[in-house]
Amino acid sequence: PTVFLFFVAAIILMGVHEYFSIIDHIGIGGFRISGIALSCLLLLSFHFNGNFMLEWGLVASVTLFAAWFLQEDNVKVAIDQISFTLFGILYVAGLGGYYLLIRNLEDGGRLIFCLLLIVWLGDIAAYYWGKHFGVRPLAPVVSPNKTMEGAIAGLTGNLIAGVIVGYFFLDHIAIVHCLLVALICGTIGQFGDLAESLLKRHAGFKDS
Repeated sequence: PTVFLFFVAAIILMGVHEYFSIIDHIGIGGFRISGIALSCLLLLSFHFNGNFMLEWGLVASVTLFAAWFLQEDNVKVAIDQISFTLFGILYVAGLGGYYLLIRNLEDGGRLIFCLLLIVWLGDIAAYYWGKHFGVRPLAPVVSPNKTMEGAIAGLTGNLIAGVIVGYFFLDHIAIVHCLLVALICGTIGQFGDLAESLLKRHAGFKDS
């Protein structure tokens, strides 16, 4: 578990660092150092099964206000800076920290592998099918390259992965439950892609 904590933390902190690089392009100077420190504390809370979330919230509130008070003097952008920083922490470290909670479950390592298999197979199917056969845009304002055909192929890939998971890795779980989880993960994953695309487009970033 400790090794896995450091592995997840390394990935999360790279994501947090990239997030602050993105919002720098928007013109909102987030509090990068405070954000990274609070992300580490949040991951530690997840590592201990979320037992210190209330304490983390108090520390985060005081830290972000203090970061603005000590570094800035423009009241008009205070809410923007604090909000963007807090959003980045929760978006990257807050969601990524659930890997630590899953890892602590019985057979958690296998559950994480199955989760990644579902997500990756869906992404691969969506990318290749959408690239070669995609015609109708899914959300042209947010992400002009994503298509309805690619989205449907992605969900199909998620369901195929759900079947694989149910038969070969989690045979003690009913196959219909594996398919339901795969469908939910695939749907949430596509909304997650669109959310990131919205952030990138707002900041003028092509790749992230």
